Amino acid sequence: MKITNKTQLNLLIGAPLEHSQSPVLHEACYQQLGINAVLLASPPCSQFKSLIQTIKTLAVKLTAVTAPYKEKVIKYLDQCSFEVSQLQAANTIIQRDGKLCGYNTDIDGISFALRHITLHKKQALIIGAGGAACAIAYFLKKNHAKLFWINRTRKKASVLAKKFGGRVIYHDELSDLPIDIIINTTPVGLYPNSKVSPLPHYLFHKKQVVFDLVYNPLVTPLLKQAKKQQAKIISGLDMFIGQGLKQIELLTDEVFTPTNIHALKKILIRNQQVAYK
Repeated sequence: MKITNKTQLNLLIGAPLEHSQSPVLHEACYQQLGINAVLLASPPCSQFKSLIQTIKTLAVKLTAVTAPYKEKVIKYLDQCSFEVSQLQAANTIIQRDGKLCGYNTDIDGISFALRHITLHKKQALIIGAGGAACAIAYFLKKNHAKLFWINRTRKKASVLAKKFGGRVIYHDELSDLPIDIIINTTPVGLYPNSKVSPLPHYLFHKKQVVFDLVYNPLVTPLLKQAKKQQAKIISGLDMFIGQGLKQIELLTDEVFTPTNIHALKKILIRNQQVAYK
């Protein structure tokens, strides 16, 4: 796409951003929709308030927000969606008439990733107790799944279990529980430490679903382990695509379904492989 004086500037904010796939995903979608826009990664900014003011001054229509700013941005929003108010985290800002409106499209990403999975009354294990775990728990609870929690710091998991329901368990209890769905929300297995699994000794079975929010590498050690033992696996790339597509919908005020999700995945995987050579 040729950038002109009519090109809409959108931003990605967070740290680090060197290997974020968001600009690639947005570019592919903009091209498919014929949108004259570009999503650029913002350089590091020591004054977050100044960054927010820059977004307003430059009339940035869409700002994609990643760690560590998802919680920090809340107090600067003029309006926020119900999900943002519940989770106290926003990953998307849409500027309308000078007002910053916050959304959490991670929920939409989770919904997209688990679109073929029955959740009602299923027993789900959440690994981790950070912001991503909150979004997962919110979605699972909304779909009436029963929750179990494992986290390195039990106290943090207990806080979330109190908020969303469920029981915090120890690793040695896991084998005795009839878990249907396992979801890793931690960065364990993320590049460059991509040889580590959060459940290195667990035995999976073919009726289980294993979803890893990590999407680099595409197939993490956890997913490799689960696939080898015939469980159904879901890559974090599905969630990443789903949350990005919802951002495009918020930008355009139109429902957007790519003509070829598989082709979109191939673009992201190819770019990922080049970035990490």
